[in-house]
Amino acid sequence: MKAAIYSRKSKFTGKGESIENQVQMCKDYAQNQLKDKNITEFLIYEDEGFSGGNTNRPEFQRLMEDAMIKKFDVLICYRLDRISRNVADFSSTLEILQKYDIDFVSIREQFDTSTPMGRAMMYVASVFAQLERETIAERVRDNMLELAKTGRWLGGVTPIGYKSNPVTYYDTEMNEKKMVKLTQVPEELKTVKLIYNKYLEFKSLSKVETYCLQNNIKTKRGSDFNKANIRLVLNNPVYVKATDEILEYLESKGITCCGIPDGEHGLLTYNKQKTIYGDNGKVVRVNRDTKEWIAAVSSQKGIIEASDWLKVQKILTENKDKVPNLGKTHNALLTGVLRCAKCGSTMQINHGHQSRKTGETIYYYACSMKKYSKSVRCNNKNAKVAELDLVVKNYLKKLAMNKKVLLAKLSEQNRKSKEFNNSMNREETLKKSIAEKEKQIENLINKLAIDDEISDLIINKIKSIKNEISELKKELVNIDTIKSQFNETEVNLSFISMLLDRCSIIDTLTDDEIKQLIYALIDKITWDGEKYEIEINFIGSNKENDEEYKKK
Repeated sequence: MKAAIYSRKSKFTGKGESIENQVQMCKDYAQNQLKDKNITEFLIYEDEGFSGGNTNRPEFQRLMEDAMIKKFDVLICYRLDRISRNVADFSSTLEILQKYDIDFVSIREQFDTSTPMGRAMMYVASVFAQLERETIAERVRDNMLELAKTGRWLGGVTPIGYKSNPVTYYDTEMNEKKMVKLTQVPEELKTVKLIYNKYLEFKSLSKVETYCLQNNIKTKRGSDFNKANIRLVLNNPVYVKATDEILEYLESKGITCCGIPDGEHGLLTYNKQKTIYGDNGKVVRVNRDTKEWIAAVSSQKGIIEASDWLKVQKILTENKDKVPNLGKTHNALLTGVLRCAKCGSTMQINHGHQSRKTGETIYYYACSMKKYSKSVRCNNKNAKVAELDLVVKNYLKKLAMNKKVLLAKLSEQNRKSKEFNNSMNREETLKKSIAEKEKQIENLINKLAIDDEISDLIINKIKSIKNEISELKKELVNIDTIKSQFNETEVNLSFISMLLDRCSIIDTLTDDEIKQLIYALIDKITWDGEKYEIEINFIGSNKENDEEYKKK
């Protein structure tokens, strides 16, 4: 009989029940308590650094796939919540195991689904475990909300103009406590003031964006400002010198305000977002209703006058209510894929002039950086939409005509990709071996300091280990060479083959169908207006075998 052991830990730490300890305890339990099952082989599945909030974990998914082909007869875990912290997920997992006649054993709670009572008690325990977790989480949230009302910084994304520093303090009972405090970054606050001043001057997010691009003004992380993050700066009350008028404005939006405004200190907001699980099982952050927000007077001094901050909010609201002038749309094929060869920015659609011959409007692909910086940061020449779209369509036709040759190249690339993946596994093993041998040398040196009578033996041993490390490092260098040559991603040949068949009838397809082909088959397209050249990179291309196409 084969047994699967599943272990999980949310964080990569050396504390608590480690992955290795969980596995060993499961093995010990099986050998001592499950002798009647005659287990002869263990299959190990380990997820480290993954939450139990959902089942979107690589090793857990592999475990379930193996369960569906009856690769093992019993699943053993250290504790129920290693499988899932969610009752619904746990229940569906148990149903799959029962469907394929696989027993489930949890050694901590000592439940065994091979008996009716064991199954019933397991469901009851999982329900109460979730209730306990949700109660604790609710209590923590309530405590955090109360702390937020005092104006303390509780963590999160630090706004531009500030940095967060951990500080230690003592409470009234002289117990050591830790908290995070915001401190001002003067240079960044100059940028914030500039953004507010320019918005009051231009009354337009686009114009402020252009100004920032032209003057190379960067965000906290060194990237370019765009309309979205400029709006975040302008909306953030952390910068305003809070007054009664500011609190009245926020309260009119449904926000709960705490503290006494003094016309000097700013406001910290809390509880603006919540975490949910998306349809794909990934964690996403979504905005809460403003009625759930909290704004509290902080210990940080504001830098924007209340009157100016309110003017900014008024302009933002007025501009938001305006209907944008979208003009006539054009179903260009390369939007989202085409990039500027000079600066790497996306290429957008620009409306050009009307043709004298046909009367039709001519559309152009234009670099977005060129557009928003008014040609200061980039001056790549525009490209006619019709011309570039035709080049790409002809390229796809050419791919279809050379289908056999292309699939043969991709098949060879897949073979090398497997070699690459094997090399990556070998790389981890080599690094561990090197670390272990370096530790051996360290121990031998320590021993040498204590006992010099066997110094010759120890020195020879150290030399021997150093030679072994040298050989291992040479192998690592070879792996680095392989990594620099190959793309680690394998491509689905049958899927590519089907798409290439579609390319052969591209003239009969709709624009939306052609777009789908482009997104599926082409990794990147770049336009160089100086050379009047388009470069197309086929998906899965690599440095050794770059399936690319240039056209002037």
